[in-house]
This record gives sequence, structure tokens and C-alpha cells, in this order.
Amino acid sequence: MTSNITNDLGRLTRAFWEICLLKRSPQDLPASQFLLNCTLLTYIVLGIAINLIGFGFAEACTLSVAMTTLLLISIRLLLQIRGYGARLLQTATAMMGASIVLFLPAVALRYWFHLIELNGSGSNLPGYMWVALFVWQLFISANIFKHALGMRLLGGFIISIAYVLLEFRVMFFVHKSFE
Repeated sequence: MTSNITNDLGRLTRAFWEICLLKRSPQDLPASQFLLNCTLLTYIVLGIAINLIGFGFAEACTLSVAMTTLLLISIRLLLQIRGYGARLLQTATAMMGASIVLFLPAVALRYWFHLIELNGSGSNLPGYMWVALFVWQLFISANIFKHALGMRLLGGFIISIAYVLLEFRVMFFVHKSFE
């Protein structure tokens, strides 16, 4: 039983990694409510963890839940507009699963920024690495939207950029409400 779970987890991790490498699409994942729920819970917990670097617990929780809610609502609306509502489970799982894979480098960079801020020192390297990770995440999201919405990569990229701008507005609003 344990080896089956380990094998399944390994296949799932590999699938998420291949989505990050733009080799797979959301349709390659099973349309499973259980898988979505597990991914959703992991995504929220990791979102809280990364936001704890630099924010208090209440703000970290609020940011994680707000960003997760925004992501799910945005995906649902986009899929419904295009007439692909049945792809919600796979698309949301792919989007959050890819972000989970990128969590380790993101938290390392976030912590590095926090240390630089605390020490008052300066370094451009973490900034360059953050931009690279950000651009990679944009391409991953664009590829997921491309497949989920049945459009060209450019369309997915435009949606990804619009989503990030919306995300920044919500983050700003949440952050301001905690000041």
C-alpha cells in the first residue's frame, strides 16, 4: 500500500514538473476532486508558509486564502466564458500543482530578500533570480491557459499578465488593510 502511494505521488510530482517544463498540459492530469482538494490544501498551506517570511500570521493566512480564491474564481470564469467549464478540476490542479513545484526556489528567494532587508545589504542576484522565476511562472500559466482555453500561447500569456496585475491589486489591498 505504501509503495503504491509513493509511486502515485512520484508520478504526480513528475506530471507537475513536466507541466512546469511546458511538456504537459492540464488535460494530462486526472479530473479528480480528491486530487484538486489535496493540491488546494497544499497550495494554501505553502502560501501561508511563504507569506510568513515578512508578514504576520493573520496577514499570511489572509493573503494565501485571498490569492487562492482569486485563482479559482478567475479560472472558473475564464473556462465558463470559453465554454470549457468541465476542465475546471484539471486546470486548477495544474495551476496550483505547478506553483507547488516552484515553491522551494520561491521560498529560498523570498527568505534571501528578507535577510537582505534585515541586514541592510544589497545584492542584485536574488532580484535577477526572482525575475527569472516570475517569467518562468508566466510561461507556465500561459501554457496552462493555452491548453485549457483552446487558444494560442500569446493569448494565454496575455491572460497570465492580466491575472498577475489583478493579483498585485488584491495583494496591495490586503496588505493595506493590515497596516
